[in-house]
Amino acid sequence: MDSTSIFTILISILSSSIFTLILSSLFFDPFKDRKKYIFEEKQRVYESIITFAQIALYPKEAKFSLGVARYNIQELSEQERIENAVNDLKMTIPKLQLITNNSKVITQTMNFIEQINEESFNLMLNVLRKDLFK
Repeated sequence: MDSTSIFTILISILSSSIFTLILSSLFFDPFKDRKKYIFEEKQRVYESIITFAQIALYPKEAKFSLGVARYNIQELSEQERIENAVNDLKMTIPKLQLITNNSKVITQTMNFIEQINEESFNLMLNVLRKDLFK
């Protein structure tokens, strides 16, 4: 091999590396960061939905095991706990509309708010899980 061909190979390797670096920094990294942000935001909202659903579904048990930053759950009556949890669930509906394109998430959350039973809770959990990890 002569020096010209070696020089050509080195230039092609370096130029492809530089091109890959530019593509990565301009397109791939921001896309990954955006996906990570959306995942983390969904996770945060879905965790709060599950917490409020548990309070509404199991108000006696929630008094001793769950905490809510907005109000002291242990000082409220069982009915007040349920009402506050359902109101907090209703307040998450607009957030859901912003962070997901899956209409089943909103539908199942609204079904749980209307029914407040274990079956609707389990259906809602399945939809949330599938949407989060798709």
